[in-house]
Amino acid sequence: MRRLFLGLMMVPLLLGACAKDVVGTARGVIEADPDNIDFGQVFVGTEASKLVTLSNTGRSQVQVRASDFPSGYDMRPSELSLAPGGRAEVKIAFFPLREEPFDGQLKISLSNAKNELITLDLKGEGVKRVVEVVEVLDFGTIKLGDTKTLPLDLTNLVEKSVNLTLSITGGSDRTAFRVDDGAVELPGGATRAIDVSFTPANRGPHAASLLLRPCASCQDVRVQLVGSGGATMLRPSPSVVSFGTVTPNESKTNYFGIQNVGDFPATVTSVFLVPDPDRDPAHQDAPPTEFSVATLAVPFVVQSSETVQVPISFKAEAQAEPRKFAKIQVMGPDGLYFEVPVDGKSGGIEVEADPGTVDFGRQPKNFAAKKTFILQNIGESVAIELYPPSEPANYTVAAVDGTSAPWHLNSQNANTMAFEVTFKGSELQEYPAELDFPIYVNGAMSAEQPYVTVHLMANVVELPPCDLDISPSSLRFGAVTVGRGVQLPIEVTNQGTTECLVWNFAVESENRVFAAPGLPNGSKILAPGEKISVGIRYQPTRITGVIDRANLYFNHSDVETPRAVVPISGLATSFCLSADPNPVAFGPVPAVPQSLQVYKPFVVRNCGTDVVKISRVSMASGYSQRFTARSDEALPVTIASNGTKGFLASYKPLDLVRDVGKVEVWMQGVDEPFLVETQGQGTDEACGVLCDWPTAICPAAGQSVTVNTQIVLNGGAYSPGGHPTTCSWTVASAPVGSSVRPVGTGCTPTFTPDLVGNYVFELMVTDQLGNRGACQHSLTATPWGGIWVELFWDNAGDLDIHVLNEDRAPRQNQSSWWSNADCYYGNCQRGSLPSPLWDGDANATASLDRDDIVGTGPENIRINSPSLTHAYAVGVHNFSNARTPVTGTTNIYCGGNLVHNATSVFTATKQFEIVGSVQYNGSTCIYTPDGTRWSGFH
Repeated sequence: MRRLFLGLMMVPLLLGACAKDVVGTARGVIEADPDNIDFGQVFVGTEASKLVTLSNTGRSQVQVRASDFPSGYDMRPSELSLAPGGRAEVKIAFFPLREEPFDGQLKISLSNAKNELITLDLKGEGVKRVVEVVEVLDFGTIKLGDTKTLPLDLTNLVEKSVNLTLSITGGSDRTAFRVDDGAVELPGGATRAIDVSFTPANRGPHAASLLLRPCASCQDVRVQLVGSGGATMLRPSPSVVSFGTVTPNESKTNYFGIQNVGDFPATVTSVFLVPDPDRDPAHQDAPPTEFSVATLAVPFVVQSSETVQVPISFKAEAQAEPRKFAKIQVMGPDGLYFEVPVDGKSGGIEVEADPGTVDFGRQPKNFAAKKTFILQNIGESVAIELYPPSEPANYTVAAVDGTSAPWHLNSQNANTMAFEVTFKGSELQEYPAELDFPIYVNGAMSAEQPYVTVHLMANVVELPPCDLDISPSSLRFGAVTVGRGVQLPIEVTNQGTTECLVWNFAVESENRVFAAPGLPNGSKILAPGEKISVGIRYQPTRITGVIDRANLYFNHSDVETPRAVVPISGLATSFCLSADPNPVAFGPVPAVPQSLQVYKPFVVRNCGTDVVKISRVSMASGYSQRFTARSDEALPVTIASNGTKGFLASYKPLDLVRDVGKVEVWMQGVDEPFLVETQGQGTDEACGVLCDWPTAICPAAGQSVTVNTQIVLNGGAYSPGGHPTTCSWTVASAPVGSSVRPVGTGCTPTFTPDLVGNYVFELMVTDQLGNRGACQHSLTATPWGGIWVELFWDNAGDLDIHVLNEDRAPRQNQSSWWSNADCYYGNCQRGSLPSPLWDGDANATASLDRDDIVGTGPENIRINSPSLTHAYAVGVHNFSNARTPVTGTTNIYCGGNLVHNATSVFTATKQFEIVGSVQYNGSTCIYTPDGTRWSGFH
């Protein structure tokens, strides 16, 4: 049964003079539709579910909770609130654990309703699988358009005949699979094969499911159908062969690869040169004679993933000539596979721009945008001078290295020079332009190539103001080990409905420990929903004792809009921590109709040489707060070098969004925490094994038991995926001074409360995948009905509780204590009682049930039937506890009620204090304080 928590709802009364009911006194009425469910037959170890609508037809809000579950059933959510006129759907789940009928009533308790209880009649039967079949039918890789058929053996596991209905499901891929039979009759114990076919519609993997239903009310038997569509595909590598400029009368050989990137071996029937009239109109009928391709033994086969290298040569003419062009055709049995363009030039200079067109794209008004390009002589290596171009309006150009014209292209700078062009536009329009650089050789303008031209494009636009989401709003690396680098993203998302212009990204820092590899260059247009991810790297080189800081800046909307600023911080530390896993990824977790809280463990390793003390674990602000984290052990915990400690993260999504959190692991003496990322996604879909989180099943109601009485923590575990699951009970909270823990392992350990008060337990269940689920259970420990005295203390060592029969000896007389008038460790434990019995009755005689010598208690003494005619004194003795000062806490209960709570501070051993005296009156006690203290006593 599950543990349910139900908060009390206070309904205010509106007082008035009328005799009729005032608003607020009318109660709700809950109806269920349907009020009975028949699940039919469901396979053991699986789950089926159906929806029930709950309606409040009354006039007041009603609290609804499932109070009694029949075996094998669950209601999700198990509690909810329904406003007047409100409706809600709950899911009734059936998960048979045995092969037998599961019939029963689900009871739903109602608070503030005329009908205090409604019931749902539930029927279902757990059955074993009646059909044996393979779980996966794999067709392998099939050529597009071909069909492959495989037999699927079906075996009837029962004696009677079954009639299987067959269907295929699984999204768009289902059409690639086919089964000819819609139904199959299978005699008892028989095996029959059916044909399943696969015809891939496109390249890549296909997956679907063949569903076999043995009866109308039975759950489907599922066979996963998988296969892949394949193709024969060759491509060149590289896609273009360029010889550049070759010295006259010399030859040059390059290679290109025939690369098989398809799924099957491919046959090449010929490789030959053809003209390229589009680029070289002078050669319409035959390719230039300068090119030749090696003679290959054809046909030949290229295996899948194999590359065959083909040599191609270019022999330069005796003098400089224009560039020549051709194409290499690679043919197969069915025609052309691909063409490879080739080019080459005999001698001379050839200065080109890279890129040939500098496109600034869309820019804001009045912003000076900058871009770079290079000019390079790819021809013969001769001394070239470049002179500045006439600068078109709105553009300026300068050498990146700051040198003035004329600029030189020669062997000293590898015939290459970089330039920066700046654009600034003030009108909403396009700005096409060209930069023509004059080329000089030997002091005169080159007749062969007078100019090299760079084409320019820009478009000034004005877009609506940006609506941006910057996540995180501040980037915090936390504590990072010196010498280690950590990279984290900052995501800028256009969450508006119109396009957004962002530009001028820059990271500014006081030192170089921060870097931004791959920082966006120039301006970017973000479509609605589009985002840019900026990676920031932090790599501290030394410990400074202060937090390193930087900022990511960028502009958006227009130049008048203030720049966006993302603060960045990190702290260098000598400690070295690592987490496994990091991030802690929960994957998809159900968020609606009921949010599921799930758990995942992670460990933190000390990868340094110094001992690390973990003082606190928390969740970082500025991230999703739907995560929690805690240590497996009570904090602080110490991690030795190369040691580990366990931690537990939880996630409870509230809606269908992706959540990211940061766990802060704080180290003693360090001003920033070590950070561990958590990730999760809320979902409302059935997501298969990814959502098969185990469920912890706690008792449905809290327990109440007399203190020192053993109970069973009757828990359970359920795994929707059928994974083996283990249980572990822990004490989440207990009365101050309690030291007991559950005894035994598994789902049903025992527990004996040692102090009066409230206990909360947590049951954690873990499946073999490491996924976890938890629930909580409460227990109230009540005192015995007569007199109950309990003692606990703060420093480990031996303190003792004493109770004195004041009818037999006065409490102020030292000789009265440590006598048969006194119940203490010497005469009143392990079943023995003071002799003679007090008041002639064992039930009227005190009993010491717990005696602790080495710990912090508790100890207790009880009297089941105290006398009504005389009082009892309570004393506390520091027998041998040298860890002083030590504080003892004494609680005295009479008739089940706390009548006194006192603390006694001892500064030396052999100190004794009379706490007070109690006179029982049949239901409670009259307490008289005392406070007498003796030193060096016993």
